[in-house]
Amino acid sequence: MLFAGLQLDVKMSKNLVYYFNVADFLEVENASNGDWVQVTCFTFRSYAGNRRTNGEEYVGPILYSGTNLLYEGPLTGKIVSLEEGEDISHLRKVRKNSRFAYANEW
Repeated sequence: MLFAGLQLDVKMSKNLVYYFNVADFLEVENASNGDWVQVTCFTFRSYAGNRRTNGEEYVGPILYSGTNLLYEGPLTGKIVSLEEGEDISHLRKVRKNSRFAYANEW
């Protein structure tokens, strides 16, 4: 299974922010074979790889799993999550009205 071993972080945010329509057909590209896999909105928002909504490329922020903290690292083809005890003081927290200059790093 593509996402086996996903563990939710104990620092989960109460109100998760979504920058896409959660009712859309959400897919991520499987890094190992290039197939597109349908996923939930929870997985989609935290996947550091190619994503698309309703068959069109999605370019938007990637957030750590279960949080509203912005991931600004490389595209790994995996779900990004925080480890227990990891220093989060350098991470940016986002809100629904946060604005981003969408660039290639997303």
